[in-house]
Amino acid sequence: MENLYVRECYRRMGFGKMLFCAVAKEAVKRNYGRVDWVVLDWNVNAIRFYEEMGGEVVEEYKFFRLTGKDLQAFGHTH
Repeated sequence: MENLYVRECYRRMGFGKMLFCAVAKEAVKRNYGRVDWVVLDWNVNAIRFYEEMGGEVVEEYKFFRLTGKDLQAFGHTH
């Protein structure tokens, strides 16, 4: 899954928790050991929500991205 997003007008209605629970249930059903996700560091509401769900910030990981000319260059040489 790439993105899971609740529009602002539907927030605080329980939809986020419902979606989060559905992902967790599927992970348990498939016997996965964990669920990882990314949140922008400025999104304090999302961070608070995830912490309330039991999520923990994993400080030792860094998120990387390859775009634009660097992506093109790498894609053409490998």
